[in-house]
Amino acid sequence: MTSLPIVETQSGDVSAYITTNVISITDGQIFLSADLFNAGIRPAINVGISVSRVGSAAQIKAMKQVASKLKLELAQFAELEAFAQFASDLDKATQNQLARGIPED
Repeated sequence: MTSLPIVETQSGDVSAYITTNVISITDGQIFLSADLFNAGIRPAINVGISVSRVGSAAQIKAMKQVASKLKLELAQFAELEAFAQFASDLDKATQNQLARGIPED
């Protein structure tokens, strides 16, 4: 039997009772973010929270290597982007990393 449960969180809080129970009984989850959607990122998947229990076990070695590096870079970009909102003077390396993660129009 296959099921695709959909749970709406309050303000993105995945620690609520129903949410954590649904997560615990499924084989993974895709977490869609309203903030990403509103920022124009489609699909608005938060890769930091989205997981699969099968995960890399179903991927070939080359895909595992690319995916793990990409996931790390996305996490670092999100962290730098959040930090940059509060910093007025960013060094050149940080500016370059941020520019790499922002899509060109």
